Amino acid sequence: MAIERCLSDSAVEAILVDPMASNARARRFYERHGFQFIANQHVGADDCAVYRLTREDWPT
Repeated sequence: MAIERCLSDSAVEAILVDPMASNARARRFYERHGFQFIANQHVGADDCAVYRLTREDWPT
């Protein structure tokens, strides 16, 4: 529902999320919903995995 709400705004081209790199369950969740892994990055002291879902990747 949150993805649909974000993508219902035509100005939104993509959604970025950054779960903790060690959170395998969250990463699988995003992958199952079409998010593509972009890169690992540090956010403050945390090691995060950045994922992106584009409007084209979301099955409506």
